[in-house]
Amino acid sequence: MIIQCIFEGIVIGSILALISMGIALIWGVMNVLSFSQGEFLMIGMYLTFFFNKNLGLDPIISIPFTAVIMFALGVLVYKTLIRKALKGPILSQRLITFALSMVLVNGMLMLVTSEFRTIPKVIFTGTVDFGFLVISKEKLVPLMVSVLVTGALFLFMNKTNIGKAIRATSLNKDAEELVGIDTEFSYMLAFGIASAIAGTAGCVLSYYYYITPTVGTSFLLFGLIAVALGGFGSIFGAYIGGLLMGIVDVFAGVYFNTAFKYVAVCALFMLVVSFRPKGLFGK
Repeated sequence: MIIQCIFEGIVIGSILALISMGIALIWGVMNVLSFSQGEFLMIGMYLTFFFNKNLGLDPIISIPFTAVIMFALGVLVYKTLIRKALKGPILSQRLITFALSMVLVNGMLMLVTSEFRTIPKVIFTGTVDFGFLVISKEKLVPLMVSVLVTGALFLFMNKTNIGKAIRATSLNKDAEELVGIDTEFSYMLAFGIASAIAGTAGCVLSYYYYITPTVGTSFLLFGLIAVALGGFGSIFGAYIGGLLMGIVDVFAGVYFNTAFKYVAVCALFMLVVSFRPKGLFGK
């Protein structure tokens, strides 16, 4: 039972990790708290549903298409909203993405209603029984995709010139401008990448989870806590924080009661912050 709980927790945590990495990326580069990541996940799920219903594409096949669309949406949001908000008061910078999330949720409720939807048929189905552990293929796919996306993000941020420029912007914006790096481009790219990651999370989550306009709310809440748990601005910390949140969430639901899941998660957060105010990997 313990091993099964750990696996289920890692599966949920892998989705939270994708959400939290996007939040950490935007915060680290732009110092803006993105409350819209959950809604970008939700839009990614609806795009996946559209591709599956109208084109017959499996959620895995639709990942590159959804990621490109979400990247473009993120760039558009940055150019039309975020860039202008960055020139205003700090409060405006903090609340602009919260306002955006409200618009997206209620807009989708008007367009598609609150009806629950699911992907009726996927490529990978069934289970693999090891005796001490039963692995659902529908849940193994999101886990594998999460690992691949995380690895790709780390390689991009650490091995490419553009990724290094984004990291440098997060460290010292003024110094970057002095050496000729376009910080505006770094901001736009960071927001686009975070949006694409959230859309990818939506794709794989739709493999086994219901689709509704409000689905992103709980994932956003846990994602924000995961970022604070791992340390704001630390992408690696956000990933580890997401995994920890998923494991605690499952253990609390199995061994106590589903009503205590939020209590357990918040208790873990308060415990860590009591000893590490900047998070596990914050500096």
